[in-house]
Amino acid sequence: MISKPSPVNGRWNASDLRKLSPVERDVILAEAAASAEPEYRTNPRMTDFEAFAEDDLHGVSTAAPTG
Repeated sequence: MISKPSPVNGRWNASDLRKLSPVERDVILAEAAASAEPEYRTNPRMTDFEAFAEDDLHGVSTAAPTG
C-alpha cells in the first residue's frame, strides 16, 4: 500500500504537494489562500511595496507584436 504524503509540522512542502492529485492540491492551496487573505487585507506591510522601479521596466520588449 502506498502512503499518501502529509504535512510536516502542519506545513506542506512543494514536493509532497506535487505527489497529490490536482484536486487534492487545489483544495489545500485554496484553504491556504483563504487563511492568508485577512493578513493581506489588513497588514499594509504585505502589499506596500513597488514590484518594479522605474529603471526596471524598459520601453522596448522582444515580446511586442510587430507591425
